[in-house]
Formats: sequence, C-alpha cells, structure tokens
Amino acid sequence: MEEMCKELDDLRAEVEALSAQLRAKSDLADGLKRASADQAARLRDARAEAERHAADAAARGEDAAAAGERCGQLEARLAEKEQALRHLCGAHDALKGSLREKTEGLEADKRGLLAALEDAEARQAEQEAALRARDGEVARLRGLLSEKERRCGEAEKRAAAPREVVMRDDMLVKLEEEKAAVEGKLKWKAEQFRHLEEALKKVQDDFRAAKREWGSDRSTLVDRIGALESDLDSKTRVAQDFRSRLEMCSQALAHEEGRRKRVEAEMSELRHLYGNVVSDYEEARSMVESLTANRDGEIASLRSSLAEKATLLKEIGYTKAHLEQENEDLQSMLKEYQEAQICGTDAVVSLKDLREKFRALEQTHRTCLEKLRDKEAEWRMQMEKLVSDLDGSLSQLESKDMLIRELQNELLGSYKSLELQTVENWEALIITTVVQSRFRESCSCIDTVRLNMQRHSEEIEKEIVCVRKQLEERNCTIVQSLAEQKQQSEIIATLQGRIEELEHTEQEQEKMQRQLDTYKEMLDNTSRDVHCVKGEASEKERKLQQRLTKALGALDEANCALADRKNELSQLEINLDQQKQAIEHLEKQKVDMQSELEGYMDSNRILKRDLDDALVAKMEAEEVLRQEKVKLQGALDEASYVLSERSSELSQLKNNFHQQKQALEHLEKLKIDMKTELRTYMDENCVLKRDLDGALVAKMESEECHIKEKEKLCGIISEKGEVIDELERHIAALEEENLGQKLDLGSLIKMEYEKSVQEVNSNYSEIVEVYDKKLLELEERVSLFEQKFTCREQEILDMFDQEEADWYTLIAEKELAISDIQRTVESVKLDIKQLLETAAAKVTEVQLEVNQLYRFAETLNSLNIIQEHDSVFKNMLIEECERELKSLQVDLVVEKEQSGNLKNLIGQLKADATAEMTEKTKEHIEVAHKLKSLEERNEILEEQLGVLKCRTLDLSNVVLQERNQLVDELTGLTNTIGEVIFGGENLMSDLRRVMQKVNEEETYNDTPSSERTNARTSAPLIKNKSGHVLDRRSPLKEHNY
Repeated sequence: MEEMCKELDDLRAEVEALSAQLRAKSDLADGLKRASADQAARLRDARAEAERHAADAAARGEDAAAAGERCGQLEARLAEKEQALRHLCGAHDALKGSLREKTEGLEADKRGLLAALEDAEARQAEQEAALRARDGEVARLRGLLSEKERRCGEAEKRAAAPREVVMRDDMLVKLEEEKAAVEGKLKWKAEQFRHLEEALKKVQDDFRAAKREWGSDRSTLVDRIGALESDLDSKTRVAQDFRSRLEMCSQALAHEEGRRKRVEAEMSELRHLYGNVVSDYEEARSMVESLTANRDGEIASLRSSLAEKATLLKEIGYTKAHLEQENEDLQSMLKEYQEAQICGTDAVVSLKDLREKFRALEQTHRTCLEKLRDKEAEWRMQMEKLVSDLDGSLSQLESKDMLIRELQNELLGSYKSLELQTVENWEALIITTVVQSRFRESCSCIDTVRLNMQRHSEEIEKEIVCVRKQLEERNCTIVQSLAEQKQQSEIIATLQGRIEELEHTEQEQEKMQRQLDTYKEMLDNTSRDVHCVKGEASEKERKLQQRLTKALGALDEANCALADRKNELSQLEINLDQQKQAIEHLEKQKVDMQSELEGYMDSNRILKRDLDDALVAKMEAEEVLRQEKVKLQGALDEASYVLSERSSELSQLKNNFHQQKQALEHLEKLKIDMKTELRTYMDENCVLKRDLDGALVAKMESEECHIKEKEKLCGIISEKGEVIDELERHIAALEEENLGQKLDLGSLIKMEYEKSVQEVNSNYSEIVEVYDKKLLELEERVSLFEQKFTCREQEILDMFDQEEADWYTLIAEKELAISDIQRTVESVKLDIKQLLETAAAKVTEVQLEVNQLYRFAETLNSLNIIQEHDSVFKNMLIEECERELKSLQVDLVVEKEQSGNLKNLIGQLKADATAEMTEKTKEHIEVAHKLKSLEERNEILEEQLGVLKCRTLDLSNVVLQERNQLVDELTGLTNTIGEVIFGGENLMSDLRRVMQKVNEEETYNDTPSSERTNARTSAPLIKNKSGHVLDRRSPLKEHNY
C-alpha cells in the first residue's frame, strides 16, 4: 500500500509536471504564432519577389516571342544570304575555272619561255665557248704578232743585207695580208657576237616583261582569290553564327515546349493527386469521427460500470460488517459456552439457546453462501466482460494510434499537395503569361497579314494601272483599225454571226469565271470547315478534292469548248478562203462587167456619197458604242477583280476571325476551368480550415476531458487504495482465524495471476500481430498507390505523346491540303490567263480577218442589196448596244451596292473583333487579379495549416509520452502484484504449520468450522478479486486519457 501511495504521489507530481509542460508549450505556441507572423511577413516578401519573377518571366516570354520573330527574320535573311552565297559560290567557281584556264595558259607560256630560255642559254653557252676559243686564238695571234714584230725588228736589224731585206719584205707583205684577213674575221665575229648579245638582251627583256606581267597577273589573281576567300570566310562565319543562333533558338523553343508539356502533365497529375488526397482526407475524417463517437460511448459505458461496481463494493462492505458482527456474537457465545462448561451452571438453557442461534446462523449462512455463489458467478462474468472490454479497448487504442499516425502522414501529404498547388498556381500564372504572349504574337501576325494584304492590294492596283494602259493602247489600235474600216460597212451583215459567236464565247468565259468564283467560294468554305471541325477534316478534304476535280473537269470542258471554237474558227477560215475564191471569181466577172457598170457609176456615186455619210455616222456611233462597251467591260473586269479580291480578303478575314474566335473560346474555356478549379480549391481550403478548426477544438475539449477524467480516476484510485488498505486489514484479521483456508486462496491467487499474465501476454501478442498486419496492409496500400501513380503517369505521358503526334499529323495534313489547294488555284489562274490570252489572240485574228473582209468588201459597195442590209444591221446593232449598256449599268449599280455592303460588313467585323479583343483582355486581367488574390489566400491558409501541423505534432508527442508513462505504470503494477504473490507463498508455509496445530487441537468442531471457513474465505476471495479488478483498471486510464 505504501508503494501504491508512493506511485500515486509520483503520478500527481507527473501530472503537475505535465501541466507545467503544457504551460510551457502554450508559451511555445505563442512564440510559434509570433514566428508564424514573422514568417507571413517573409512570405509576403517572397510573394513580392515571386511577382517580380513572374514579371521577369512575362518579359522573358515577350523576349522569347521577339526572339522567335527575330529568328524568322534571321531565317529569311539567312535564306537570302544563302542565295547570295550560292551566287558567290557560282561566281567563285567561275573565277576558279577562269583562273585555272589562265594559269594553265600562263604555265604553257612559261614552259615555252623556259624552253626558249634553255635554248638561248645553250646557244649563249656555245657562243661563250666559241668566244673563249676565239679569245684564245686572238691571244695566240697577238703573241704571234708580238713574236713576228720582234722578228721583224730583228729582220730590220738584219736588213743590211739585201737578201734579208727582200725576204723580210716578202714576209711582211704576207704577214700584213694574213693580218688583214684575221682582222676581217675578227670584225665579222665581233659583229656576230654583238648581234647575239642584242638578241640575248631582247630575249631577256621579253622574259622579264613576261615574268613581270605574269607576276602582276598572279598577284592580282591571288589578291582576288584572297578577297573572295576572306569574303567567303566572313560569310560562312556569319552563316555559321546565324545557324548557331538559329539552333540555339530552336533548342530554346524545343526546351520551352518540352517544359510546357511537362508542366501540363504535372498539372494534370497533381490535380488527380489532390483529388485523391482530398478523398482520403474525407474518409480519414469520417473514420476519426466514428472512432471518437465509439470512444465516447465506451467511456460512458465504463463510467456506468464503475458506478455499478462502486455500489457493489458498498454492499459487500455492508454485508462484511454484518457478518463480522455475527462472528463476534458467535465468538462471545462460544466464550460464554466455554465459561458455562467450566462453571457447569445453566448448561441446558444455554445449549438450547446456542443451538437455536446456531441453526439460525446456519440458515443465514446457507442463504449467504447461495447469494455469494450467485454474486461470484456474476462477478466472474463481469470480469470476463471487463477483460474482453479491456482487450478490445487496447486494440482500439492501438488502432486509433495507427489512425492518428496515418492522419499525420495524410496531413503531411496534404501540406505537400498544398505546396504543389502553390507551384501549380505559379505555373498557371506562367501559362497565362505565355498565352498572353501568344495572343500578342497572333495580333502581330494579324497586323503583318493586314500589311501584306495592303501591299498585295497596292501591287494589284499597280497591275490594274498597267492593264489599263495596255487596254488604252489596244483601244488606240482599235480606233486606228476602225478608222481604216470606215469603208467596210457592207460586209458587217456577214460578220454579225461571227461577232455574235464571239460574244457568246465571251459570255461563256464570263460563266466560267463565275463558276471559278463559286469554286473559290466553295474552297474557302471547305477551308473554314477544315478549321472548325477536326474529325470531319479528311472527309471535307476529299470533298474539296472532288470539287477540284469537278472544277478541273469543267476547265477541261472549257478547253474542249475552246478547241471546238478553234475548229469552228478553222472552218470559218475555210469559208473565208472559199469566199476569197468566190470574190476572185467576182473580180473576174467585174472586169467583164466594168464596161456595163460605167453607165451606172454616175448614178451610184450620188448614192455612194449618201451611203458614205451614213456609214461615217454609223461608224462614229459604233466607235462611240464600242469605246463605251470597252470602258464598261474594263470597269466590269475591274469590279469583278475588286470583288474577287474583296471576297478573298473577306474569306481571309473570316478565317482569321474564326481562328481568333477559336482562340478566344479556348481562352474562355481555360478561364472557366481555372475559375472552377479555383472555386474548388477555395471550397476545399474552407472545408479543410473548418475541419482543422473543429478538430483542434475537439482535440482541446478531449484533452480537457482527459485531464478531468484523469483527475477523477486519480481520486477514484486514491479512494480505492484506502478501501484496499481497509480490506487488507480485515483480511489480516480474518487470516488469523482462517489459516487453513489460505492455502486454497494462495493457489487461487496463483492461478489467477498466471491467467492474468497469460491473458496480458496473449493481448500483447494479439496487439503486435494486429500492428504487424496493419503495417503490412499499409505497405501494400502504399505499393499499390505507387504502382497506380506510375501507371497513371505513364498513361498520361502516352496520351500527351499521342495527342502531340495526332496534332502534328493533322497540321501536316492541313498544310498539305492547303498547299494542294493553292497549287490547284494557281493552276486554275494560269489556265484562265492562258484562256484569256488565247481569246485575245483569237480576237486579234478575227479583227485581222474582219479587216481583210472589209478590204474585200470595198469592191462590193456599189450593190444596193448591201445598203438595205446595212440599214437593217445598223438598227439591230444600235438596239443591241443600248440593251447591253442598260444591263451593264444595272450590273454596275448592283456591284457598287454589293461593294458598299461588303465594306460596311468588313468595318463591322473589324469593330466587333476589336471590341471582343478589348473585352477578352479586360477579362484576362480580372482573372489574373483573382488568381493573385486566391494565391494570397492559399498562402495564408498554408501558414495556418503549418501552425496547426506544429500544434498537432506537439500534441501527438505529448500523448505518446503520456501513453508510454502509463504503460510503465502498468508494468510496475504487474511487478507489485507478482511480489505480493511471491510473499503469499511464504504465508502459505506458515499457514500449513498453523493448520496442523489446529487439526490436532480442534477435532470436535470440524463441520461448523468448515462451514465457517467457507463462509469466511468467500469474502476475502471476493475482496482479492476486487483488488485484482482494481489492479486491472490501469489500462482504462490509458484509454480514457
């Protein structure tokens, strides 16, 4: 008991320490709040920095867009420079070829000059050798001359004698003759040598001049080659730089696209994960609520059971006191009986009284035994129930601990998901900036398209001016031809049919142009449908191809019709040839009839003058009508051309407007999706905040309830300790009387202790098994989640790859279809131009034929029949021209109205487009502001969640520490119970000795003593059981706490 009191004091001290720790933790919580406020300020600074980074990212996006445009410009420049490089390469190759040819020619000249030099050097060497030989001969001859002169001197000295003088004279004459001959040879050789030296100098001069020219040409060629090579190197460097820049730009664009795709994939995955985390959190929350409800019910049931057991203990104490009083009465009666036996007086009366009392006591004892047996059975059932309840509560406690850990992990996951959500919000901001940059790029593209359209319209106007000039020139030629055709009005009747046929051909050409316009409109409609509907793109492309084939078939039919017209024209030419033959025959007849017609000429001249005047007036009217007709046709052509241009511009504007509409719809969808996601995030954050607030409040209330219950249990334990002390005292008093029955009590206590130890071990083993099973289940769930996550990630990546591939294939197919349509349109335009050229050529040919026919018809002006036909034809022509003028005027009015309506429609469309663009920009700015505000709210919620997380972690740590302390207390209590049982064994040995003595002394009191012992030992058994129950109530404290 002293140990229990010490333990209770220790527990009270621990409770005080825990309260002090709670106060310290509350102080820490205040400090953490202050730190969270500081952290919020830091987070605001971080937000400002993040906004700056977002602005930098937007600027970088704009720079990337500008870089893309620059890349396009650089690509165009590169293409131009590549063309220039190709031209330069071609020029360089040509220069190389010319250089090779020149170098080959120079090398051939050099070889010839070297050969000539070698020949000249050989000749020079030969001449030098000859000169050396001649110098030797000259020196020898000079020596001979010196010797001869010496000899002459000696001969002169010896000339005293006449013979010697004659001989000397003869010798001198011979020597002089030889000397003259040698001098002549020397002169001839010197002249030859001079000529050779002059030739050598000329050759050397020529060689030096050729060498200088070759060197200068070579230096110029080398300079040119060096300059060209330097230009090539610089241009190749520039090209390489441009290529490297283009590669860098393409890599950057590819990197940005891959990053965008990765970001989109991560966004979708994170959304999915966030939904899973939210669902798991809701499930866990519902589980926690259900467990808390179950725990409250169990606590209420345990409290009711405690109250019932407290009442049972009071009843047991009352019955115990009553039995003790009866026992004392019996003892007093026994003493009186013994005294009466000793005294021997009044024995019979006392015996009767004693017997009656003893019978009454036996009856009461039997009833008490039955009641005690019933109560023992009830208490055993209640003990079993309490043991099972304790086991269940322990298992539930462990399961709740596991759930708390899981919830903590899920909270950590939710914090991570919130961080990922902030990252997603930033990524959404980046995506919005990218979309804005793309939108700006699309606006710039639209502006460039408008500028191109204006340039194209200016070029078309220039072409129209050129065509008008050509038409004016043609009109001048027609006027000249009409001036020449004044006297050819007689054959107009014959050519009326041909003119009508030509007009019919022109009408058919106009019909063909209308058909082509309709086909163009159909092509525009199909192109719009291709942009609108993706699924039906292939079918509509087939329809377009079919329509194009029909148009080509119609064009082929037109070509066939033109071929038929050509055949008709050839037939007309044959008829004209026949008419020419007939006219020649008529000319022959004319020569025969001139003699007869001379008489009629005088009368016909007067008629001819009248006819000439009428024809002149008629021709002037025809000229005026034709000029007006030509002008109206030109105006109609211009109007039709302008209408076709306006229709093409309208179609392009409609396509652009449709594309912009699609882009805006896509942006609206993105905006709606972002709004819905933000609303869901806001709702989820609000729900999380409420749940966390409710959980914190519930946790604080539960902690307060646990503290109150702990205090109550400590009071109950102290009261029960006092009751146990009293019961132990009573047990010590009763053990002195009932030593014999203590053996059975010790064995029963041992059995109960062993059972309790086995039950505790089994409970702990079951708890460990359940814990291991739950760990295995959690590991399996984690592995399944990881597998699902990896599979989902792979599926999403595959889906994105497939969508990208499908998108690229669709774009390629559309580009191919557009290129095919453009080719067909260009071919149709070329065919129309060819048809117009052929028609103009045919018109010129027909005009030439008409001129020829007018010339032939001059000979037939004298016939009166032609005059009648001329008057009738004049009236017909005038009426037809008036009708055509009226119809053309009506068409012009209608086309002017249509052009005005089209202009108004274009203006309205432009105004609508600008208004929609401004509205979309405003909405986009509002969405951006909302996103920023929502991000700020999310950050505030994240801060609150961080604080709550810290609090929950602290509380969980406190709960775990207290749980460990309670487990240590339970282990101490079990150790104390074991020590009590081991002390009971010593008491059993003492009881055996006392029982032996009692059996020897009291042999006559066996039956009543046995009954008394049974009656008296039942109470301590119950008391020991109640003490055991109180000892086993310690896990309930852990559960309630």
